[in-house]
Amino acid sequence: MDKVSSKIVRLQKEVSRTFILSNHHSPSKMHWDLAVKKALEIINRSSTPLTKVVLARSSRVITATDIDPIAWLACLKQVEGENAYQFCLQPPDAPAFIGNTPEQLFHRKWLKITSEALAGTRGRGGTTALDLQIEHDLLSSPKDHLEFTIVRESIRSKLEAICNRVVIEPKKAIRKLPRVQHLYARLAGRLRSEDEEYDIMASLHPSPAVCGFPTEEARLLIAETEVFDRGMYAGPVGWFGGGESEFAVGIRSALVEKGLGALIYAGTGIVEGSNPSLEWDELELKTSQFTKFLKLEVPLRSRFENIGTPN
Repeated sequence: MDKVSSKIVRLQKEVSRTFILSNHHSPSKMHWDLAVKKALEIINRSSTPLTKVVLARSSRVITATDIDPIAWLACLKQVEGENAYQFCLQPPDAPAFIGNTPEQLFHRKWLKITSEALAGTRGRGGTTALDLQIEHDLLSSPKDHLEFTIVRESIRSKLEAICNRVVIEPKKAIRKLPRVQHLYARLAGRLRSEDEEYDIMASLHPSPAVCGFPTEEARLLIAETEVFDRGMYAGPVGWFGGGESEFAVGIRSALVEKGLGALIYAGTGIVEGSNPSLEWDELELKTSQFTKFLKLEVPLRSRFENIGTPN
């Protein structure tokens, strides 16, 4: 651990000089628009219980030279590391799955458990006044409130099934990260039994922030709609450790492989009122934390700078 830590500190001062040779999105913008419209048609049907589905995109980035996953992660930690989990999973002779995720799945210490609801995404403003305006727009947006409420209440219901009491505080606030801001709530409870630890994982994953609500209806639509395999993307990342366990949600992540560049993942929550183009802009914002460290950054739509666009 000391060797890894010292390498991270050293690499934080280095920025990748790798050039992006190509960037291919799956799905393309055209197919993304069709997928979002299909999801909205289903959500708007009176006969369906589906209220939210999280659709994702995989972006294959081919670079001039191989990406060092640890160096990439070190850069992310330096610029994006506040209030986020950094992780790297790399079995021997296999791709590295790295990420910089702001979303906690759960933290358990003995009988005490906490979880977080995170939804709704906006960019940060270039000035204090603009940043506060974007924050106000996010807090007052009916669409983002709906998406956030679905996530928060679903997590609350799942925790109540295994806890004696669940407290939500704050019920709705803003979490600011260096490049984005989200709607946020913290949930805390007391487990009935420590033996239910694995039940916690089974209950909370996948959360509505990465799948949708209800879970099974959303999962079926994702399977029918998405044109790539999510793999480890959006899965739980963390550790079990006797009296204490902690897991994050593997979003804001990428799969790095020698000779093949990287697959960068991002997703957005689709609810009533979603707009396909704005949701695409949100994907661009989320993946830009990776691409900005390369020599070609994916351009955002100009209007996003003014109004912005999950978890």
